Amino acid sequence: MNISTQGSEKIDKVQIIIEASQKRFGLFGVEKTSMREIADDLKLSKASLYYYFPDKESLYKAVVEKEQKEFIDKITERILSIVEPEQLLREYCISRLSYFRTLLNLSRLRLEAYSDLKPGFKETIQIFKEKEKEIIKKIFNKGIASGIFYINDADQTASLFLDLLKGLRVTVINEKETMVIEQNEYDLLLEKTIAFTNLFIKGLKNR
Repeated sequence: MNISTQGSEKIDKVQIIIEASQKRFGLFGVEKTSMREIADDLKLSKASLYYYFPDKESLYKAVVEKEQKEFIDKITERILSIVEPEQLLREYCISRLSYFRTLLNLSRLRLEAYSDLKPGFKETIQIFKEKEKEIIKKIFNKGIASGIFYINDADQTASLFLDLLKGLRVTVINEKETMVIEQNEYDLLLEKTIAFTNLFIKGLKNR
């Protein structure tokens, strides 16, 4: 077997491990999941699992980064064809909520108090927040250029907007033991998100 083939097989194995871990972390959380359980799911020895990931934190980080990329790719694709800034912002918020409902680990990580997490997690969160903020800034700048939005500082306003969106989600699932959002909770959160977005847009349009 040549080196390139070995490298390809290793990448494939890593992806399989990440996808299996994504499901277990999503259902039970990182605290209640062990490397032994993940190894058993994959029918691997713990030693084999540790060969690819030295600890549970590094594996969880890989899972979260996978979900971050999926989120950014999907939401960018979804709003790409929309021209009108107001509708862009509404669609972003609705799409964001839908994807967060699906990507359980990403949602869990952003809702947890992460003061005890290793520095790598904080960096991961910050990088993702910056990517989200850039999408919102582009929407705001598009609205400014078209004379619809009146914003003095698009960067600061985008940060505020994202923090408030996070706060809405926390009000619905902050006390839940699992991060699975039931249909009635999702409907309530969707209603609140739309109302909040419309109110925010109204403020952006006033001088």
